[in-house]
Amino acid sequence: MTALRNLLVIATNYLINQNLLTLNSDSKLEDEKGYVITEIAGKKSVINWQDVGFGEIRISIWWDYCHENHPQANLEGNKKERFQMSKPLAKSRHYPKFVGAMASGWLERTTDKHLQGYRNNGLYDTYVRRQNKDELQRVPKAKPIGFKEEGKLFF
Repeated sequence: MTALRNLLVIATNYLINQNLLTLNSDSKLEDEKGYVITEIAGKKSVINWQDVGFGEIRISIWWDYCHENHPQANLEGNKKERFQMSKPLAKSRHYPKFVGAMASGWLERTTDKHLQGYRNNGLYDTYVRRQNKDELQRVPKAKPIGFKEEGKLFF
């Protein structure tokens, strides 16, 4: 499992443990989208998720996140970061200032229970800050809770 996929497994486990997400695509929670700011592998992180239809959930993690350094943290209206997209609103050139790594993927819940794709295939909006690369590799491998870390990628 790649380091970025491992972050997604940790994030998905967190959502399941906090009852923010169910693996049952038929039994919808009141709101299958949202975000949380929590600690993941010793770093402040944002996890956000959204139902994308067909029983799939998009899950994104922004690891080693510093909101104070986000250039759009305190703006108004549509320019303010509201943690609703798979990647931050700021232009990618600003990422090194406020996020160490990020990845997004789809959780399949209908035909099987798995994060779609294998290794980095199926992950998108990925980024790793140079200074965080080695540290990210050392994050202990997480065991998925009720789902597989990899599986068929649906297009």
